[in-house]
Amino acid sequence: MSDGYSTAVPRLPSMVAFGNAISGRGTNDSMNADRELAIEMLFSPDREVRDLLLRISPDRSEWAVIRRECETAINGFMSVGADGVPAQQGHIESVEKVGGRSKNFDFEGKFETSSGKEVRLKIELKRGESIYDQPQFLQLYARDGEMVTNKSPSYAEWFYDNYLKTVVRLAGTSTPPKQEYLRKCCGTNYEVFPHTKVLYERLEAGESVAATKLKEIAYESIDSYLAALETRPALVDLAAIQARLDQQIGKLFLSWDPFRKKFAVEVFSAAAMRLSGAISFKRRPTGERSCLVVTNQAGHPIEALLRWKNRSCLLGPAWQISLKSA
Repeated sequence: MSDGYSTAVPRLPSMVAFGNAISGRGTNDSMNADRELAIEMLFSPDREVRDLLLRISPDRSEWAVIRRECETAINGFMSVGADGVPAQQGHIESVEKVGGRSKNFDFEGKFETSSGKEVRLKIELKRGESIYDQPQFLQLYARDGEMVTNKSPSYAEWFYDNYLKTVVRLAGTSTPPKQEYLRKCCGTNYEVFPHTKVLYERLEAGESVAATKLKEIAYESIDSYLAALETRPALVDLAAIQARLDQQIGKLFLSWDPFRKKFAVEVFSAAAMRLSGAISFKRRPTGERSCLVVTNQAGHPIEALLRWKNRSCLLGPAWQISLKSA
C-alpha cells in the first residue's frame, strides 16, 4: 500500500452487510461480524484505519453514508438523552470493540461533549428497525447457571445427563467426559468432539434423517428441562436474571435499518427491566415448551427462548432473551 500505509492490509468488511438480502444462519453471522468490523473501522482513532474505508475503498461514498448516519443517530440521541443517559451536546469520537464475559455490550464509544468532557458509552449493534423487533437483546449460555439457582442443573448439564448418549449413538462415536463437554459445548468448532464432527459433516452433506432426529431430540430435551422448572418455579433465579437485566440500563442499542438506510438509537428504561416476579412458560405450535417467560412491572413479557445456536444438539445451548412490546 502506498502513501505511507502499512503493506499488511487487514480484512475489510463487505458493504453487502448493510444491505437487506441476508438469509441463513451462516450468512447472518458473517454479516453481523462485517457490520461490527465496519463500525469499529469507521470510528477508529487511527486515521489510516478509517481511510481504508473512507478514502481507499471503492465503496468509500457508501461507507461515508454509514458513518454519517451513525454519527447523526448517536449525536442526536445524546442531545435528548433518556433513562440512564443524561442529555449532552457533543459528538461521537471513536468506537472500540470490546469482548469477554465481563462485557455485556459490543462497543465502548468515546463521546466528547461541547464542554470537552469525555463520556464513555456502552453500545450494542443490531440490525432492524427497533430493539423490540430483535430476536434477542441479551444472550446467555445455558451452561453457566445464570437463569437457574445452584439447586438446578443447567440445561447443558441436563442435556449431557439425559440426552447426549442418544446423540452419540446417532453419530456412532464415543461420549466425551462430562466436565470436558461442559467446558467446550458452547464453542463454535465442530471438531471439538467426535460426535459434533461426524454429525456436522452429515448435516452439511444434506442428510435429512440426522437433521430430523437432532431437531426432535432438541425439542424433547428443551421441553423436559422447562417442564422440570415449571414444576419447581423456585429453581428459576429471578435475582440473577434481574441483575443481568439491570446491566442493560444505560446501554445504547444502535439498530441499522437496511431498508430506510438509517440507524436508530434506543435504550431500555429501568421500568422495562424491572421484574414483577411472575413466571410462565411458552410452548411451540407443536406443543413442546420452548421459552421461560418472566414479566416486567409494565406487564410486558421478557421471553428467554432456550435453543441451540450452532446446529440442534451440537454446540451452543443458549437462552435468547427478548422483550415483547405487548
